[in-house]
Amino acid sequence: MTPFAPIIADVDRTYHDFARLARMTEWWHWMTFVLICGTVIVYVAWIYARDGVELRRGVAASLLLLRILAFGAILITFLGLEKRGETQITKPSRVVVLIDTSQSMGIHNGPTTAIAKTSRLEQVAAGLTQNKFISELRQKHHIVAYRFDQSSTPVQLASLPKFRAVEEPVDAARFQREENIRSLSMMRRWIFVATAVFATGIMLLGVYTFSKSVPQITSWLLFAGVCLMFTSLIGAAVTHLAHPDLRLSELIGAQQSIKSEVSEPMPPDEDNASEEKTAPTLDWVQDLRPQGTETRLGDALRFVIEKERGGAIAGIVVFTDGNSNTGLKPEAAAALAKEVSIPLFPVGLGSDQRLINVKVADLQAPERVFPGDAFNITGLIQAYGLEGRTVKAGLYGAPDGKDINFQDDAELIEEQRVRLTRDHKLASVKFEVTPHETGRRAFELRIAAPRRDQNAADNRKRSVVRIVERNNRILLLAGGPTREYRFVRNLLYRDQRTTLHVLLQSAFPGLSQEADEVLFEFPSLGDELFEYDAVVAFDPDWTMFNHHQVELLERWVAEKAGGLIVVAGPVHTPFWTVMDRGNPRLRTIKALYPVVFYGESGAAFHLGRMRSDQAWPLEFTPDGEAAEFLWLDDTAKSNRMAWAGYSGYACFTSKTAKPGAHVYARFSDPEMATAGESPVYLAGHFYGAGRVFYMASGEMWRLRTVDESYFEKFYTTLIRHVSQGRLLRDSSRGLLMVDKDRCLLGDAVTVRAVLSDSQHRPLEKPYVPAVLITPRGARQNIMLQKAKDATSKGMYVLQFAAALEGDYRIELPIPNGNADELLVREVRVRLPDLEVENPQRNDAVLKHLAQTTGGVYFVGIDAITPPNQLSPLVGAIASQDQVTYIPGTPDKRFDEVLMSWLLVMICSALSLEWLLRRLHKLA
Repeated sequence: MTPFAPIIADVDRTYHDFARLARMTEWWHWMTFVLICGTVIVYVAWIYARDGVELRRGVAASLLLLRILAFGAILITFLGLEKRGETQITKPSRVVVLIDTSQSMGIHNGPTTAIAKTSRLEQVAAGLTQNKFISELRQKHHIVAYRFDQSSTPVQLASLPKFRAVEEPVDAARFQREENIRSLSMMRRWIFVATAVFATGIMLLGVYTFSKSVPQITSWLLFAGVCLMFTSLIGAAVTHLAHPDLRLSELIGAQQSIKSEVSEPMPPDEDNASEEKTAPTLDWVQDLRPQGTETRLGDALRFVIEKERGGAIAGIVVFTDGNSNTGLKPEAAAALAKEVSIPLFPVGLGSDQRLINVKVADLQAPERVFPGDAFNITGLIQAYGLEGRTVKAGLYGAPDGKDINFQDDAELIEEQRVRLTRDHKLASVKFEVTPHETGRRAFELRIAAPRRDQNAADNRKRSVVRIVERNNRILLLAGGPTREYRFVRNLLYRDQRTTLHVLLQSAFPGLSQEADEVLFEFPSLGDELFEYDAVVAFDPDWTMFNHHQVELLERWVAEKAGGLIVVAGPVHTPFWTVMDRGNPRLRTIKALYPVVFYGESGAAFHLGRMRSDQAWPLEFTPDGEAAEFLWLDDTAKSNRMAWAGYSGYACFTSKTAKPGAHVYARFSDPEMATAGESPVYLAGHFYGAGRVFYMASGEMWRLRTVDESYFEKFYTTLIRHVSQGRLLRDSSRGLLMVDKDRCLLGDAVTVRAVLSDSQHRPLEKPYVPAVLITPRGARQNIMLQKAKDATSKGMYVLQFAAALEGDYRIELPIPNGNADELLVREVRVRLPDLEVENPQRNDAVLKHLAQTTGGVYFVGIDAITPPNQLSPLVGAIASQDQVTYIPGTPDKRFDEVLMSWLLVMICSALSLEWLLRRLHKLA
C-alpha cells in the first residue's frame, strides 16, 4: 500500500462546447439568436422557393441544401465550437479521530480483569498500535487524529493519508503505442469509407450531367450526389477532429506516424517506494497520556465540525469515557453535527459501574522538620459506595533507605477510626508525631478496608520526611524599609528555626533592627554568602553591587542551589532594568530573573503603568493552581477561595516570561495588558541548581486583611520551596531535585541532579544512571543527561511523564561514591477532583451522540478491533470522496483543423451552388 496526497488529479477527459452560447446569460440573448436564425432560414427557403419554380424539384432541393450547408458552417464558425480538456480532482474521504486525554482517561477499571490492569488511554494506544484498525480505515479514508482535554481547541497529532493499491507494473509507453495504432487503423477505415462515399457522390453528379433520360428522375440523382459528397466531407472532418494532432497525410497513410519498434521497459515507480518510506509513524503510547484537568468533549466536537463542514468528511470517531465536565454540552455538538450531516462514532472506554472503593487519596507531611518538634501528618481518605462505614486508619513509620523493608520493619505509631463521608468527599485523619533522630524517615498510612472494597491497591500511601538539625539561614535584602519588608522581617525573626540576617541598603551604620545580625554590605566572600539557604530581595538597588558580589551571587544560585526571591518595587526596579548597555553586572542580574524586562525604549510608558487606580485580583495559571507551595489552605478548592479575597494595586510590568520559566499568576488589570496578555505577577524558574522566584509587587501584606495566617503561610512555604535544594541535601557531593513534588496525572516532571566528583569539582560525565520506581513498584533504569548551558556545571537533567496515579520515587547513587550515598526524591501524582467525581463510562451521552447523527456506538476497544476480522467501525463509515472537474484551455490545434474543414465546407457548398446556378442559367 502507498499513501497519496489528500487531493488527487485522477483522470483527464475532453468535451466540446460552443463558446458563444456560454456568453448568452440573459433570456433576450437567446430570443434574439433564435429569431435571427429563424429569419435567415425562412428567408433563404422563400427566396429559393421562388427561384426554383421553373426548376426540377431535385435541382431546387439541391440548391437549397447547399445554401443551408453554407449557412450552417458559417453559424458553427460564429458559435465558436471548442474542444477543452477537463481534469478530474478527487478529494479523498476524511475521518477525524478524536482521543480524550483528560485525567479520567488515566483511570484503571479495577483489579478483576486483565484489561483493567491498563488505563483507558493505554487500551486506546495498544488498540491503535497493535491492531490493523488504522490501516483498514486508511484503505478508504484520509485520517486526521486529534487529542482533546481541558482546552476548547483540540491538538492535532497526525494526518495520515489514504492508501491506494499498487497496480501491476505496466509499460505505459507500449500500452499507449498499441492504443494509438488501433485508433489510427480505425480512423483510416473511416477515411476510406468517406472517400468511397465522396466518389459515389461525384459519380452521381456526372450521371446527372450527361444523362438524357427522364429529367425529373435524374434531378434527384443530383440531390443524392450532393448529399453523399457533403456527408463524406462531414465524416472526414469528424474523423480528423477526433485526433487533430495528426496531419491529413498521416491519416491516409502517406506518412508513417507511429514507430513500430519496441521500447525498453519502463523502470519501476520509485515514487511509490519513497512515499512508503516517508509514511508518517506515530508513537501512540507517548502521544496519548492523560494531561488535562477537565474534559471539554462538546467544545472539541464543535471545533472539528466547524472545521470540516462542507468537506469530504465521512465521520468523527471519538475515543472517550463520555464524561464532559465543562464547556459546551455534547448534546449541542450532536445537534450541530446532525445539521451538517456528519455522523459521530463514539467508542466508550472504561467501566459503566463506579467501583465500590475506599482509598488513601493523599498523605500530607512536611518535607523538613526538626528533632524534638512535634508536627502533624494528615491523611485524606476518599470512598465511593461506603457512606457511613467506619474503617481503621493506622500510621506506620520506619527509617527510609534502600536496605529497609518497610513492610517488615515499620512500627505502628498510632491507629484511629475514621467515619467515611458521602461519595467523592474527603475524610481527614490527623496524627501528631515527635521525631527524635535526624535522617530520612518514611511514614505510611494504611486503612483496613471492608470486604466490599474492589481495589486494595490504593489502601495505603507513603510520605518521606527529612529530619534535620540545623536552622534555616535567611538573608533579607531591601532597597528601602517597605511595609512588605518589615512584615517579613518580623515574621522570620519570631521563627525559632530561622537564623535571620538583614541588609537594608538605605540604612546608615549603627541602625538596629529585629534580626539575628544586621549587615551594612553584601557579603564579598564565598564562605559568608554560601552559608545562606535563601535570599529575599525587596526592590533592591543592584547598581550598588560590585562585579565580584554579583558574580558571587550568581555562583551561589547556580552552583550551590541557593534560593532567591526577588520582589519588584517602584523605587529602584524601574531604573536598573533599563541600564543594561555596557554593564555586565546588570546583565548577570537580569539573567537570574525568570522574566524579560522592557528595554530603554519602552521604559517611559511602563513606568507610568506601575500602579492601578483600583485593586485587582490575581489570575492564577494552571501551573499556579497546581503549585502547592502557593496554597494558602489545605485543598485546591479552599485555596482558590482564599486567593479570591486578595487584590492589589501595583504591578511592575515585564515584557514576557523567559523560556522554561513557570508563570504562576498574572495581574488582571486590563489596562496593563499588552497584546491581549496580562502582565506576569508571579513566576519562577531553575537557574542552574537553584531556584529563583519573582514577584511583580510587594503587596502580599494585604493577605493579612483576608486572614493573618495567610501571609505567614505564603512566605514560610515559599522560602521553604526555593531553599529546598540547600535544606534537603542527602550528600556533600550531590543534590537531587524535582520541579514539582506533587503533580497531576499526565504532567511532565523535570528531575535535576547537581553532582561533584571525589575532589568536589563539578562532575564531567556525559550521563549518570538512576532508577525510577513507578507507583506499581516497577523499577525502570533511567539516564540523566548532562545539561549543556554554561550555568549548569555538574548538572544532569531528565524529564518523565507522570502516567500513573500514586508515588514515583527517583533513586540516584553518587557516581564512584559510597554504597550508602543514595540521592532520593519522591513525586506524588494525583487526579484532579473534577475528573474523579464521575469516572464511570457515560453510555447515555455516547449513545445519544451516535443516534442523533446517524452513527454507531461501540463499547470498548475490543468492539472495533476483533481478531482476524474487518473492523465493524471501518465498515460502518461510508466513503465520502468528493469529485470535481477543472476545465482546461481550448485546444488550438482543434480550432485550426475545425476552421480548415469549415472553410472547405463553405467554399465547396458555395462553389457547387454557383456552378449549378450557372448551368441552369439562374441569376
